[in-house]
Amino acid sequence: MDFQELIDSVRQSKPYKIRQPRLWSLCVLIVSDDLKEKTPAIELSGVSGQYLLGFNFPPKLGEHFPYEGHIWRIIAEPIQFPTRYKSRGVKKSPILFAQYVESHENDDQILRRLLELSANSI
Repeated sequence: MDFQELIDSVRQSKPYKIRQPRLWSLCVLIVSDDLKEKTPAIELSGVSGQYLLGFNFPPKLGEHFPYEGHIWRIIAEPIQFPTRYKSRGVKKSPILFAQYVESHENDDQILRRLLELSANSI
């Protein structure tokens, strides 16, 4: 089975609902200065900086994920700030650091590239 057949096989015609709590992390999305100089600012607006993002699975070091048409790679272990059960103190979300990898036009291209990246890491 090639990548296009695999992509076609995962398309859903009916909407579905995931009944699983999200794992929220403060993601610091890092774009290199070299890339900022080469890429139009409008293309990178809204993706460079700090955002609270929800994940279905705990993110891992080296993992790639899509966000807003761009692919990112986690470059450090997530940093967590645990608190005691029923404590009244301020609770902080975990922090992730992710580096920009590349941009794509549509979800099909992103899915194809993520499959290639995951196949290369095996």
